[in-house]
Amino acid sequence: EIGNPLTSISSYVQILKEMDFDEFTRESLEIISRHINRITAIVRQMSSFTGSGDKGIEEKKIDDIIESTFQLVKYDKRMKNIKVNREIPDDLPEVRVNGNQLEQVFINMILNAADAMPEGGELTIRAFSKQDSVDIEISDTGKGIPDENIEKIFDPFFTTKERGTGLGLSVSYTIVRGFGGNIFVSSVPGKGTTFTMRLPVNEE
Repeated sequence: EIGNPLTSISSYVQILKEMDFDEFTRESLEIISRHINRITAIVRQMSSFTGSGDKGIEEKKIDDIIESTFQLVKYDKRMKNIKVNREIPDDLPEVRVNGNQLEQVFINMILNAADAMPEGGELTIRAFSKQDSVDIEISDTGKGIPDENIEKIFDPFFTTKERGTGLGLSVSYTIVRGFGGNIFVSSVPGKGTTFTMRLPVNEE
């Protein structure tokens, strides 16, 4: 039901990519194509959900996934007035994750931060290596999360937004826990929020 329309859309996008367009249009078509590939990968993962729990898990470089994530979200209107700071060392150890799933987690986290800054602000993503993990911090200068909501932030369907399912953070938490990692949140109302994602390094 989903695969057939995706195939048709992908075919037309490939045709358009072969035509002579300006740089912005070519780049936009490339981003559309990457989103289609992401949806296709997600559909495949859902189809094989009852299979091996580590399906698609492999060694990945965090900086590559962060870079590809920002390429996917940079034209989202929520990012328009947001200054992005990236502090990602080149020598981080690789982690064992499903790249498509971790990319989805980053998208959820980044756009969630953008939603907290509707008038603009700063988003900082930094990563650093610890003894047995890589930590990734995503911080915003938004309105913050009230203390009474912190413990519920990862609950399915919990949301304070007028529009939204309340599933983005819950799904992100489940994905990261599936990698053997964890997500923590700290927030100061009126100043901003920091989500810290902890991923175990490959010990082999």
